[in-house]
Amino acid sequence: MSARTAPVRPSVARLIAALFALTLLAAGCGESTPGPEQTSASSAASDGGGAATDGASDGGGKTAAAVPQEKYAVTPAPEGFTPPEPCSGEGAYLAEVGGTATPELPERAGETLTITAESIEGADAQLTATLGDASSRPLEVITLGETVTIDLWTLSVTSVCEETQQVEFDLID
Repeated sequence: MSARTAPVRPSVARLIAALFALTLLAAGCGESTPGPEQTSASSAASDGGGAATDGASDGGGKTAAAVPQEKYAVTPAPEGFTPPEPCSGEGAYLAEVGGTATPELPERAGETLTITAESIEGADAQLTATLGDASSRPLEVITLGETVTIDLWTLSVTSVCEETQQVEFDLID
């Protein structure tokens, strides 16, 4: 004799709980509108081939947004400083607008520094600095007699020549 069992029917509470769980799961897995912190980061994420992706490059983690970098601070010339004539050719390093300084600055602690002249207006020069393989970072506007410290290097501007679009500087220490 075989015993017949009645089919098991889920209770209403189980059905509601299952539907609720599915709703939460669907909400977590569906497309969502990125928040303000995700918008710029996800548009900058790359798949390694140069194409932009809609998500983080690590497949689900958050990508940090780029932090704006301050310009390198320039120290004014000391009081009573008498600057030499501009365009005098006295600097050990020379950078023409659109180019990098020559000769190359010496390596320090395994790092390199590249100085690029961006523009010259009158006696003022706009330079950028690149440490190693990092991105470029601008200096404050700099002029004759002023100095700037960039990591392990301290530079002193010896000439800003608008006529030839050149900046000359020395390496201090």
